[in-house]
Amino acid sequence: MWQLSVVVLLAVATGSGFGANILYIAGVPSPSHFIWHRALMYGLAAKGHNVTALSVDVEDNPPPDVHFIKIEGVYEALFEEDSEGLDFFAMGELGPFAMVSMFNEYMVSGCEVALRSEGVRTLVRYPDDFKFDVIINDFLLGPCLSALAQHKFGRPPYIGATAFHGLSSTAPLSGAYSYSGLIPHNEFDAPEGMSYMNFLYNHWEEVSKSYQVYDKIDEMVRRINPDIPHVGQIEKDARIILLNSHPVVQYSEPAMPNVISVGGMQITEPKQLPDDLKSIVENAEQGVILFSLGTNVRSDLLGNDRVVEILNAMEQLPQYNFLWKFESDSMPMKIPKNVHIRKWIPQNDLLAHPNSKLFITHSGLLSTQEAIWHGVPIIGFPAFADQNRNINYCVQLGVARRLSLRKINSQDLVTAIRQIMTDQSYRDKMTQLSKLFRDQKESPLERAVWWVEWVLRNSAGSTVMQSNAVNIGWISKYSLDVIVPLVMAAVVVLQVLVKLASVLLCRRIGSNKVKRE
Repeated sequence: MWQLSVVVLLAVATGSGFGANILYIAGVPSPSHFIWHRALMYGLAAKGHNVTALSVDVEDNPPPDVHFIKIEGVYEALFEEDSEGLDFFAMGELGPFAMVSMFNEYMVSGCEVALRSEGVRTLVRYPDDFKFDVIINDFLLGPCLSALAQHKFGRPPYIGATAFHGLSSTAPLSGAYSYSGLIPHNEFDAPEGMSYMNFLYNHWEEVSKSYQVYDKIDEMVRRINPDIPHVGQIEKDARIILLNSHPVVQYSEPAMPNVISVGGMQITEPKQLPDDLKSIVENAEQGVILFSLGTNVRSDLLGNDRVVEILNAMEQLPQYNFLWKFESDSMPMKIPKNVHIRKWIPQNDLLAHPNSKLFITHSGLLSTQEAIWHGVPIIGFPAFADQNRNINYCVQLGVARRLSLRKINSQDLVTAIRQIMTDQSYRDKMTQLSKLFRDQKESPLERAVWWVEWVLRNSAGSTVMQSNAVNIGWISKYSLDVIVPLVMAAVVVLQVLVKLASVLLCRRIGSNKVKRE
């Protein structure tokens, strides 16, 4: 109990002088999501706001105005079936329907685990009269914790924010419209310009989330507070949505006015490289090639055969230096002299260095954004989910090549590396794309902070940004209540016309037969 008192006293003490008390809920168990949210947490604290972060990831030495409450046990509970990490190869084999269902279950399971945590119980035990001025929540895990917190603290203004970039995922909060004939679904491995199946994927995601997942989450939340309104209804209170998107670095699609594009918010001014990395990068006469599969997909889980194929490819290109983020010390063969292994690398700082010539990546969203921001061409090894869409977009623009992660072949990798390193068009096109991405009146982080403060300044009036599309049913939203009756009427009219034509034809045939007789 004393821990609760300390947290509350710290929040009141640091928040009473100036600035707002902000509850930031980062419940998605993904290091990349935390990297993105951390930028906004710390950015708000730098403006004098007091941030209480209810998070599955925490840092030991945050800024003075950021106070972490850890949601413990989520990583362990969701991923304990595979002690070595996620089986991303199996995930990559799932079809879009199965992938959407998996993420739906992920939301439900994540909610169930989080509600059992001591961190959430700590928040629930806050005094009833405690005041938060705004609540920010990563809605990719659904309205589980945000609905509980909103109801607990008297429904302060609510902001949705996520490191994901799929506009369709905002539908319950913003009323977003799915453009199935043009924009590929987040889990659909296909280029721009879609098919009948994309229509089904988009609408299955929206309907299953609103009418199935939220009901399960609502049932769990009511065990803690039976008086709470339906969580799906509370989720519609979002004044604005901060989305990790930008029209320059993804397929463009119309958005609701309260969806604010802050794509690349995690990208910071590059720092000085550590001495060992600085020496490698600056002494590479023909440049450095960076290889990293991100925070969720691990290179040391590729399997020996794939690792050997990759090392063989690197060995065939001695003129280039490779810097590979590899998470263990075990290698199935001798490491070539031009390959440098590190368990961790400062990716943003390395990509910012002018001697970084190529980025071999899993095509995760944050990595793709950072490569584009710094103008570094890409070879993509997508594993699952939106990674396919990210690399497809880059290939379409001529700034990337795509290879198979499951069937890595050393010769294919050598060919792709040689093509990008010797064909100047890849770098020229990526430089132009980088220029477009960077040409903004303020940084994505500054824009995100400004909009949070806009909601704080306009607590009552900020509802004007919300669309009434969140309050109408799926059938009405897509005009099916109009289209279906019209189609049925057209079918009936067509049947009547066919019937009449048949009757008239029969009469005419009968008349001609009588005349001949």
